[in-house]
Amino acid sequence: MVKVVVLLMLIVPTIYNFIVQRNNKIRVKKNSDLGFILAIFASITSIFWYRLDRSLMGFLILLSAILLVYTIGFLPGLGKDGIGVFMGYSPILKFISFDQIKDINVAENYNDIELRINAFGDTYKQVYEMKDKEQVIKLLNENRLIKGDIDVR
Repeated sequence: MVKVVVLLMLIVPTIYNFIVQRNNKIRVKKNSDLGFILAIFASITSIFWYRLDRSLMGFLILLSAILLVYTIGFLPGLGKDGIGVFMGYSPILKFISFDQIKDINVAENYNDIELRINAFGDTYKQVYEMKDKEQVIKLLNENRLIKGDIDVR
């Protein structure tokens, strides 16, 4: 019974994150550090499952935990109606509509576009690939979120 509850606690936020992600037109840049951390996490949890459990329910819990971590790291993004962000203190992605955003700063780094989004009293940081620059700027301009020029570092 406990395994069923744990499985549900992992599957429900994962499904919710996939639902929020459907609104995205542009996803955040895949960070190689985060991919490495996900691989280490998958390896360690697989070892724990193999050593301690080896049941089908345990394997489903293992897969759902890895998938949840994947959705947190790689599914936030920018959509036509708003931005999906990882809140940091919750395993679910938060969809912030453009009218809920207080301020947004766009900074251009060497190969990235960095957004700093101020909403709900918090600041969220997202990094997008340079190839998506035109789409990002277009979406933000359509919603009147860019004030002035882009900061080039």
